[in-house]
This record gives sequence, C-alpha cells and structure tokens, in this order.
Amino acid sequence: MSARSRRRARSRILAAFSIALAAAAVAAPGAEAVGGPVLYVDGSSASCTDGGTGTQAAPFCTIGAAAAVVAAGQTVQVAAGVYRESVTVRSSGTSSAPIVFAAAPGATVTVTGGAHGFAVSGRSWVAINGFDITATSGHGLDVSSGSSHVILSGNHVSQSGQPSSGLTAYGIRLSGVTDSVVSGNTVDHNSDSGIAVVGSSARIQVLGNKSFANARQFQRAAAGIRLAGSTDGVVAGNVVHDNEDSGIESYPGTSSTLIEDNVSYRNGDHGIDNLGATNQRILANTVYGNVTAGINVEGSSTGATVENNISVDNGIGSPRTHSDIRIERGSTAGTIVDSNLVWLTTQDTLYIWDSVGYSTLAAFQAASGQGTHEIWADPKLADAGASDFHLTASSPAIDSADSGVSGQPATDADGNPRVDIPDVPNTGLGPTPYVDRGAFELQAASPPPDAPPAARLSVSPSSGTAPLAVTADASASTDTDATPIASYRFDFGDGTVVGPQASATATHTYAGAGTFTVTVAVADTAGNSSTAQATLTVSASGGGGGTNLVGNPGFETDLTGWNTSGSDAGIALARVSGGHSGSWAAQLSNTTTGPSTCLLNDSPNWVKLTAAGTYTASLWARADAAGATLKLRLREYAGSTLVGSATAQATLSTSWQQVTVSYQVGAPGASSLDVNAYVSKAAPGVCFYVDDTSVANG
Repeated sequence: MSARSRRRARSRILAAFSIALAAAAVAAPGAEAVGGPVLYVDGSSASCTDGGTGTQAAPFCTIGAAAAVVAAGQTVQVAAGVYRESVTVRSSGTSSAPIVFAAAPGATVTVTGGAHGFAVSGRSWVAINGFDITATSGHGLDVSSGSSHVILSGNHVSQSGQPSSGLTAYGIRLSGVTDSVVSGNTVDHNSDSGIAVVGSSARIQVLGNKSFANARQFQRAAAGIRLAGSTDGVVAGNVVHDNEDSGIESYPGTSSTLIEDNVSYRNGDHGIDNLGATNQRILANTVYGNVTAGINVEGSSTGATVENNISVDNGIGSPRTHSDIRIERGSTAGTIVDSNLVWLTTQDTLYIWDSVGYSTLAAFQAASGQGTHEIWADPKLADAGASDFHLTASSPAIDSADSGVSGQPATDADGNPRVDIPDVPNTGLGPTPYVDRGAFELQAASPPPDAPPAARLSVSPSSGTAPLAVTADASASTDTDATPIASYRFDFGDGTVVGPQASATATHTYAGAGTFTVTVAVADTAGNSSTAQATLTVSASGGGGGTNLVGNPGFETDLTGWNTSGSDAGIALARVSGGHSGSWAAQLSNTTTGPSTCLLNDSPNWVKLTAAGTYTASLWARADAAGATLKLRLREYAGSTLVGSATAQATLSTSWQQVTVSYQVGAPGASSLDVNAYVSKAAPGVCFYVDDTSVANG
C-alpha cells in the first residue's frame, strides 16, 4: 500500500467514527429506550439498574450491562466513577452506524480490577474513547480474533498485568486485527509493551500516542510500541520514552510499515528497532539518548529506507553494539540511508554498516556508498535535556530534508505544515526543498500583533499664574509596527478639547486658577489608541497676590532661612551662580553613591503664625538633566500636630519652570506653615536648582 493510500485509508476510518464520537460528546438527553441513540451508564446514581433500558433517568449501573444490549448506531455514555469490571463488547456496528463507548464529557471514568478494561473479539466498527483503564490482570484494551475497523482513542492505560513471568500484559493489544486505529492514548507503567500490534494484524494506524515507563522488570523486553507480524501499518506522531526495551520495535513478520514523525528517547535498547522486518520506511523521526542504537536495522530487515531522521547521542558508552544509525550484515540489501542528521556529543561509534562501525560520517560514506546528503552536526535542539526536541533557528536540520522520499509526511509531529524559513538556504531535495529533518518543523516567526501607540505627554509650563498659556506636546509618542500614528486628541481638563488632529502639539490658555489634568489620546491608522496624562497648577496670581513672606527668596546674599532638614544623609546645599533672576540660585546635591531624597526646607519657617486665608507658595526650578519629579509642599502645623497640607509637582527639565501650590489655612492664628521642595530617590550628583521663592497670603 502506498503512503497516499495509507493516508486515505486512515482518513476514511477516522471520518467514519467522527459523527459517532461527536454524538458521544454531546449526547442527546432524549434517549428513552434500548434502541435509542444513547445508552447511559452511571454507577453512582441511586436509580441505576442493570435490568433497565439505560435511560438518563434510570441508567445502567455497569458498562457491561450496556455492552450486552448495545446495537449498531448506539453510543454508550459512561458517567464519572470507578467501575470494577471487565467489559466485553458483544456486538458490531456498521460503517454508517458504529458502536461507541465513551466517557461522558469532562468525566473521569476509571475501569479497573478486571481481566481487561475492554475486550473486543471478532467485532467491527467499534470505538472506545476517553477511559482511564488501570490495574487489569490482562491487557488493558484487548482487540483480537478478526476484529476490524476499531478505534481506540484518548484513553489512559496503566498498570496492566504483573511484573512476573507469565503474568505480564500489554497496555493495548491488537492481535489478528485489520483496518483499525490506536490514536491519542497515554500508555504507561504496564508490565509489558505499552502498545502491541501482533498476530498477523494489517493496516493498523498507531497515531499520536504517548507510551512511556513500560517494563517487565525481571527481563528487558517491554517496548513503547511493539509490532510483530504486522503488515502495511503506520506508526506516526508518537512520543515514546523511558521504556525498558526499545521505543518502537518491529519484529519478524512485520513488513511495509511507515514509521514517521515519532520522538523516541531514553529507552533501554534502541530508539527505533527493526529485527526481521522488511521494506520498512523510517522517516522524519527524532531519536535521542537511547541505550543501544538510535535507529537499528538487523536480522535480514532488507529494503529499509532510513531518511530525514535526527539521531543524537545514542549508545554513548554502551556495552552493546551501538551507534546513531545501525545497519547490520544481512539487512543492507535494498536499504537506503540518506538525508539524516547525526551527532554525538562524546566521541563514539556514529554509524554501523554491514556490521562494521564508523566513527565519522566520511568513513561511513566511503565504505557504504550511502549517506550522500547526511549531515554530521549539532542539531541545535531547543532543550534535549528537558525533552524538548524542537529545532531552534540555528539548526542545520532546517530546510534540508528530502521531500521526495516515498512516505515523507506533509506535516510534522505537532501537526504543523512544512514552511520555508526565508533566511535559511533551501538545501533539501525533492519538490519541496525546505522541509526540515526530524520530527519537528521550525515554524516561521509570527508577526507581532498590531499594538496601539505608546502615548507620551508633556505640558509646559507645568505651573504658573492665570492667565496661563501652555503647550501640550505628545511628539514623544511612538508606534513602531505597520500601523503608524494617525491622530492626536487633547483634552485640557477644563472643558477644552483640541483634535483629533495630525499635529502632535496643541496650545491652550487657562483663564482661572486650579489643578488640571491634560489627557492626550493617540490613535494609529488601524484605530488602536492609548492615552497619556500630565497635570499642571494655575494660581490666581503670581506668588499669591500679597506681600512675599520669604526673607531670602533669591539667595543673592547667602542661604539664610534654608537648610536640608528632612533630606537623606549626604545631601548638600550650596549657593551657585546663574539664577532664574538675579545672579544666584540654591543648588541641592546628592553626594552619596545611591539614590537619596533631596529636600530644601525653610528653617525657621517664614510663616511663623498663620492668618486666615489661602497661602500660595511658588518657586522656579530646573535640573542638569530632565526627568526627575520635583514636589513643592505646604504643611500647616499647630505645635507638632499636622493640621493639613497641599502638594504640587512638576517634571524637571534643563530650563527654569515655575511650580506653585496653594493651601487654605485650617487653624489661623494658632499654626505655622512649613515650606519645602524635594525630589525623591534622586541620583548621585546635582538634584535640582531653586530660585525666586515666594509665599504670600491673599
């Protein structure tokens, strides 16, 4: 059977069951009698009875009772619970009306303690889906004796048999079975191979299963997946690891199997083993860290095709006959080895051909005439130690496989398509020269999602007296994707809105006093938008409208009346040339090596006894570098009790700007006012400069 025919057959089998499985997932509540579409099983229901008809109101207590009466076209839906029984399927479905056994949607259904979880003998068109089968004395799922068109899917099978001679059992066994599918199961910790296809079975598809930690324990014999006497099968997309014997093994009587897109690692013998199995195609698998050989072909396994695989670090230091790829004497006739990637992190035997070992690719090529397109290089796997065998962007396996080899899969083990990585040369063979080697295809990086602009806003000046003209500037906003900034809308917080407009700036004059929040909305060409805000304070008149109560407002003579009380240690106050007006200004510096609070404090307070009314404090400030936030604060104290406070802030720039704060006295005649300006967590160096300070009432 050709690869294309196998895929068509697999599709037909899966399609035949899709309707029935869907029916199990959304089981109709109206089934009221045997012969209806759904038979219900619920062993925990007080109204269950094995003598009834399996309605929702009176479900069967056991799965076996439903199995005894189920007919073609019916689904046995099983509610959550533990069912201590062995279920024998007694009837067959048809191609248009299969029989389905399924766990109820979202339910955990455990079948345990019997000879089998389910046994299907001589039956056809049956599906078993979604069960947890454990601790059986025999094979967990057992299909045999001429059964055909059976699907075993989505089950978890564990603890089958006993690790003792004569008592071992497979997790899933198909013996003498045709045209069936084992798909999406997890099979682990069984006393023999996880999945076994034996006894003259034909056209069995073993797809997308996980099989691990299966072991007889008393002798090395349990594989992840075992084929013996199986013909024309497909073993694809499985992950097999940490099994006692090989990951996937094909034994005498097996022939014409397509083994593709599998991942096999850390198994106790070979990654993929072929003994007396002819005409096998072993394609696009990733095998890693197995004890003996990564891919083994021996025992007259003639006519094998071993291509497009990645085989890494297999058999290192093993006492057995080991290598990444091994073709023994008697199996070389008609066998092709090409377009694989091999690698050993420790020097050892890389290839065996005709029972002779070779430690280099060149030596293997010269002796065998094989491997013209082999690659010997680190495959640059994502994290093999953590069992992640996906390719990274620097892998030499990318865009280098032979897509023309018979049976090469169109998708990878994840179901992803074959894609061309633009910046990697296409060195592969066949009609699609950009297929990757191994089980996984590197996918092209997806473009980042369209993001809104990053809005930024500054307002200058950030404080002053009314009428105050300001400029709102959003020109620092950015949008680096394919949809650039299209418009800006400014809301000045007093009812005035400008835009949307193309310009990143807008001007506005505030007529009255207050603290205002300016908001800009920045939109891109796709309609995505974001906002940014800035605040400013407008006072009724410069300095408060009355007499300036600050005795040393401009530092023209000295620093009298000012100190750094309230600062962190290491803050220095100095008088420097170059003020806002006049010749001098105050400078605060952080002399430490880390961030510190720099605070300029009036001491003693300029307002020692308050009067009724609103006080307004104002100063002009700048910095050597823009970005820090300066806060101007008025605090009213009655003795040591804080009566109230007010704070205004501004983002410092290298230009002088006015900062103003107003405060209405709460305890006139009984309190004082403390004035300070500060920057929190200022970097080492100059914190800020201050000039033209004022405090006034009125």
